Amino acid sequence: MNMVQVNDTQVNLKVQGSGEPVLFLHGVPDTSDVWQQTMNALSGNFLCLAPDLPGFGQTKAPRNFDYSLDNLAKFVDDLLLTQGIDNGVNLVIHDIGGIVGLAWALKHPDKVKSLTIMDTVFFSDYKWHAMAKTWRKPVIGELTMLLMRFKQFHSAMKAATPSLSTSQIKANYQHLTLRNRLMILRFYRALDPEVFKGWQEKLPLLTQKVPTQVIWGNEDRFLPVSLASRFATQTVHIIEPCGHWPMLEHPEKVHKLIIEHIAKRD
Repeated sequence: MNMVQVNDTQVNLKVQGSGEPVLFLHGVPDTSDVWQQTMNALSGNFLCLAPDLPGFGQTKAPRNFDYSLDNLAKFVDDLLLTQGIDNGVNLVIHDIGGIVGLAWALKHPDKVKSLTIMDTVFFSDYKWHAMAKTWRKPVIGELTMLLMRFKQFHSAMKAATPSLSTSQIKANYQHLTLRNRLMILRFYRALDPEVFKGWQEKLPLLTQKVPTQVIWGNEDRFLPVSLASRFATQTVHIIEPCGHWPMLEHPEKVHKLIIEHIAKRD
């Protein structure tokens, strides 16, 4: 475990390989572990970095961590500075890691060398999926989180992505401590889609400046494939058959797309 201090947050950061940096940001209910296969594939040519985001995995964030877009962008920038990286990274983002990463990229477009977007959202007209809607409700969200056992969690994950293995699902569940569960509730409640207003309008400026590709599972039950076309880039790869986790379901295809995308940048 590699722990680094980022302001008041002790971050578990995976660092692997050497060369040009690639930053991977995970989603819910994942941790940096979700990127391990990808890091193994890329670390021969790149410096791969993957943190557990604040409130997730082994990262120890304060209970009152500010999940605003501005502060999430600041968190990413400060994290990179702890590693002496101030001249840009290739950014690979998924799920809520997409929200975190896009907030940072919109604040610091000059620091983004390339952008790979997977199954995420950054639009004010989006309505959260059923599970997220439940988590956003006071009291009901807490009860749902506290009472969720592995059998329920396994069923929900399999329904969303049948190809996920039980071992992958079990690894995620083991990270869902009481503290992590409550922090996930705070994250979702802080990021009402309304907060994307004033940010989403800048996406086309970002993707015109930064080489951007979208990778999406055609059978994603959380974030519909129709969202894939909304990131103002013509480079959109729809993976079939695939659910919410392209990097786990079709790792070799995703690794190839990331490597080729970075290579085409110049």
